Amino acid sequence: MLRDIFTNKWILGGISFLILFAGLCLFWYQHTTAQYREQSVDLDEIRQLDKQRTATTAKPTEPAADAPAGSTTPTAEKLINETTSVTDKIEPSKSQSDVPAEIAETKDVSVSPHGFGPYPKVPSGYPGGEDPNFWTYDWPKDVELMHRVAMKLWEEGKQVVGGTMSNGLVYPNYPNTLIVEWKTQKTLLGSRKVARKWQGSPETESFLQSHRGPLYESDIPSWIKVIERKDAGIDPYEFLDLP
Repeated sequence: MLRDIFTNKWILGGISFLILFAGLCLFWYQHTTAQYREQSVDLDEIRQLDKQRTATTAKPTEPAADAPAGSTTPTAEKLINETTSVTDKIEPSKSQSDVPAEIAETKDVSVSPHGFGPYPKVPSGYPGGEDPNFWTYDWPKDVELMHRVAMKLWEEGKQVVGGTMSNGLVYPNYPNTLIVEWKTQKTLLGSRKVARKWQGSPETESFLQSHRGPLYESDIPSWIKVIERKDAGIDPYEFLDLP
């Protein structure tokens, strides 16, 4: 009977499993209780440190052991007061409001989008110059050139009241003035000048509207000044010294 028990592999396997299981339980118990013991030691150390910190905070500040008699360790309040007194002695830096206006303020200079540089100052009395946004309009290139030429002429004492641009030249209009391109017409009595092309100031419009037929030189009244077109054109780049 005993022989059958010791030779049966299932019985031997069961006994071996029980022995192994009991060993594993013992190892687990010892490992787990060791962790708990370590944690309990750590908690005791933490509690002890807290007690020491509380006792140190409750006591008034004492002089350091190696400090000379009568000296005390500076408190936080004293350090704050000393820092404040030093800060009060520092001269505050100047704000931007103390900087001279000519340095603190910068003015944007309006520049031509056509590469002509800064816009000129609009002369006093110049037609349309009372508009503060005169140079903010998107003037076409030719119109800007005509305005620049007219303003320079205005500064020279020549009051320009408009103008045109043709073949790269500016033809300014002046008060009571006609710019005329003549051609010669032959007649039985000889030849005479007849206007092939003309432009005038607003004052001449009434005369031109009332005139019928070809405009001969002899038809123009004396109060209207006549400038031949070939002498009236101004090269804006040369006149304004533009590149």
